[in-house]
Amino acid sequence: MTAQIPDEFRYMGELFSLIGLKGSPLYAPQDFGITPIMASTACYRGYVMRYDCVDGQLILDGMSVRTEEALPVNRIDPLDEGGHFFSHRYENLSLKTKFSGSMLLGKNFIESMYVHMGYQRPMAYRTVLELQIQDGDIMATNDLSAKMEELRNSDPNQDAQPNSRDHDDVMSWIENAFSLDYDIE
Repeated sequence: MTAQIPDEFRYMGELFSLIGLKGSPLYAPQDFGITPIMASTACYRGYVMRYDCVDGQLILDGMSVRTEEALPVNRIDPLDEGGHFFSHRYENLSLKTKFSGSMLLGKNFIESMYVHMGYQRPMAYRTVLELQIQDGDIMATNDLSAKMEELRNSDPNQDAQPNSRDHDDVMSWIENAFSLDYDIE
């Protein structure tokens, strides 16, 4: 497997990547009766969601998915991508999420911190925001960029590889690399 393509978020007019998640699940194609198929080793789950933060609400705006059977979502028909990566794209879905919890959004990725497995570590982004959300409403935003810089300065290699070659360490590291769960100390 390779590094995974993250979901995209537009916040305050800027594009961010989803780099951490705690709480109820966000939308997935399965919520709309669509069964995704692995698009590539860079997208094992077979889809990428696009969200927009509009008037203090978290809105599902679009989705790219590889599937054998694309269905309308929110009365929007899919666009046929016809490619070898994603087969269909949805635009202008305008669906408010019911998400409750917190999420980390990152931008300005530091290329020298790239890890070729799973999702990138939050500390590998210069700008990191934590959004607190209740039933799709954005309640608060915390800028964690300074905290990420502290983590980079204290140990830039933290979680970049397994602690040892022990089977359990390797399997635990892989599991964590493909999870968006986070714990900012």
